[in-house]
Amino acid sequence: MGDEVFDAIEMEIAIFMRRAEAVRLAGLSGIELDRSAYLLLRYLERKGPVGIKALADELQLDISTASRQTAALESKGYVERMADPQDARVSLLRITDGVPAMLTEVRRSRKEFYAKLLNEWPEEDCRKLGELLGKFNRTAEQRQRRRG
Repeated sequence: MGDEVFDAIEMEIAIFMRRAEAVRLAGLSGIELDRSAYLLLRYLERKGPVGIKALADELQLDISTASRQTAALESKGYVERMADPQDARVSLLRITDGVPAMLTEVRRSRKEFYAKLLNEWPEEDCRKLGELLGKFNRTAEQRQRRRG
């Protein structure tokens, strides 16, 4: 592939990231969650209580970054620690009771935004965009895991 392909990809991703951040800052749902908080809470919602090392490994973060981010979420009341039933010396992280409803609202608001934004696109184009973004993310994750 020629340089022009990667020039276009680089520019479009830069623009996409800027616009995605603008959407987040607009606070569509009225709930202020930065990207890292959203992803961390979504992971804890899906996986249930987990240790900080498992969380860091899954999200491809170093332990200090994962600890700092979870501490910020703890201070907001979104995450709490509990003793591991298998080993009381180990703390597990879990979301607090109000978080699932909050995440449902954030997801609803984001999906509504994208549905309005892409309402003139054919469904097949929207589906293809989702597939290609998924493929891109899986490729990036695999490469990062190989380096780690």
